[in-house]
Amino acid sequence: MNRFPSIGRGALLATLLVASTPALAQAIVQQPTPNADRLSAQMRILATSPNDIAALIEAGRLSTRLGDPEAAVQFFARADKVVPGDARVMAGRASALLAMERPGEALRLFTAAERAGMPVSTFAADRGLAYDLLGYPTNAQRDYRLALANEQDDEVTRRLALSLGITGDVRAANQLLDPLLRQNDRPAWRAHACVLAMQGDAAGADRIAATMLPGFGAQLAPFFRRLQSLSPADRAFAVHFGRLGSTPARLADARLAPPITPAPRAQAPVAVAAVVAQPAQPTRKLSARERRAARREIEARQREAELAAARKAEADRVAQVAEAARAAEAARAAEAARLAEAARVAAATRAAQDAAAEAARREHAERLAQAARAAEAARVAEAQRLAEAARLADAQRAAVAAEAQEARSVAAAAPVPAAAAPTPPAPARSDAAATATDTTLATIIRNLTIPATELGVRPPPSAAPAPAAPVATAPVEPEPSAREREAADKAARDKAAADRAAKDKAAADKAAKDKATKATAAKKAAAEKAAKAKAKLDPAKQEPARQWVQVAGGANKADLPKAYRALSTKSAALKGRSTWTAPLRATNRLLVGPFKTDGEAQAFVNTLAKQGLSAFVWSSEPGQKIEQLPK
Repeated sequence: MNRFPSIGRGALLATLLVASTPALAQAIVQQPTPNADRLSAQMRILATSPNDIAALIEAGRLSTRLGDPEAAVQFFARADKVVPGDARVMAGRASALLAMERPGEALRLFTAAERAGMPVSTFAADRGLAYDLLGYPTNAQRDYRLALANEQDDEVTRRLALSLGITGDVRAANQLLDPLLRQNDRPAWRAHACVLAMQGDAAGADRIAATMLPGFGAQLAPFFRRLQSLSPADRAFAVHFGRLGSTPARLADARLAPPITPAPRAQAPVAVAAVVAQPAQPTRKLSARERRAARREIEARQREAELAAARKAEADRVAQVAEAARAAEAARAAEAARLAEAARVAAATRAAQDAAAEAARREHAERLAQAARAAEAARVAEAQRLAEAARLADAQRAAVAAEAQEARSVAAAAPVPAAAAPTPPAPARSDAAATATDTTLATIIRNLTIPATELGVRPPPSAAPAPAAPVATAPVEPEPSAREREAADKAARDKAAADRAAKDKAAADKAAKDKATKATAAKKAAAEKAAKAKAKLDPAKQEPARQWVQVAGGANKADLPKAYRALSTKSAALKGRSTWTAPLRATNRLLVGPFKTDGEAQAFVNTLAKQGLSAFVWSSEPGQKIEQLPK
């Protein structure tokens, strides 16, 4: 019985086989298997006893064998909470991690399980594969032989043959595969083709692919031709998982492995059997001394062969580590170049933004300075106009006062006749200022009334004394000259210019303020848009980790709603709930949920179990796409 499922189910050849016959793949997925029946039985136990440690461990092992290592890891995590440090849990989780292409972490758990007292023979087949994937084929071959000593298993036999092919022992590998090839075992033929390709016989591998895998020979030819140039670890990943090249995740996982001592190369049991089966050649009987010498020589040769194998394995491991270091260094250099380019672009962008902001600031400052200069010029012009007007007014008042004083002096000194003598005409003046002064003086004299007592004349006796005429005290406003009018016009124009400059300055200040407000709003909007875009691109935010209940599965996603409707007729708890799906290699999960907690999901599983349906709790990873199905 094949107790160990093909961990290398993701290998290139197996993938091509499944992809070539989707109807056959669907039939295989949907066909009941003993392991699936046993898993359903364990799920029924867990529905009534969620903390049953034996059921949790068995459910994890069966999930790994059925090709669902993610669910297996969750079962073992629940088991570890019930019984922390259980060796069975550590070994089972290690096998699940190995199926997820994480041999370094798996080997660390296998070592912990061995220290906890678990026999190595129970997990030797999977630990051997972990050694192969980490580049230690001689250690892997030792574990494979230990597993085969306990129980013969076709999958372990194929793994041992592939490991012998990795180390170049084609004859031993072919002897192991020969019984399976005679039974027309297709996985054995695939292993045989890979062994030939690893030793440079790509043509022979092509013939096997063309015969046993018709239609895929041309597609597999590039794969076969690359196997010979790969390191031991890369060869193992290629023939078991179809991976042609190292990744950062693989390198990180390899660093989790505990220290490994390369095992010496041992002679395969099949090769020994072949030697024993050969007819003995007639020879003379050797003496005890000769037999001891021959035995010592054979032992010395074996030690030399073992040392050579160990040195080769160590050299291969050093080469693999060096290659990994070169790949990591190249990745670091590429990342550093990317970051430097991003920093340069960011610096150039910031410099351009700063230059634009500085130019805008200078332009605004220049407009403000121009407005200030225009306002200052208007203020100075207005002050000069007012000063000139005040000076002219003072000069005019002084001239009027002097003329009035002169007139009074003349009037007091001259004899007063009975009738008023005519006023002699004033001497003519040629300039405009003299004309303006004469006009002002004449106006004052015409309005001036001198009392009779001051002139020595008494009023007539029969007449009442005439009331004295009031002396005008209000200042006489002179008629403005052309120069004054021009100065007034200039002052008005300057004031209008100052008003316009003030309005322009206010408008410029408001425009600058509006521009700054708009720039701030634009930056804020851009930051919000970038944050939204970043959140939109982050798959972990769009698809967080959630709890689901898997009720069924199938290869054809379009048939899942129909299958769910059929289940709903059997269980009232399923009616009215939304259904979802997530891919699982060649099939798809049929999910119900999401649930807020693991306990709520388990309670729903228990409800379904009471209604005769088996289901189990499944947790999606952050960023994993879960698609809702139509009703």
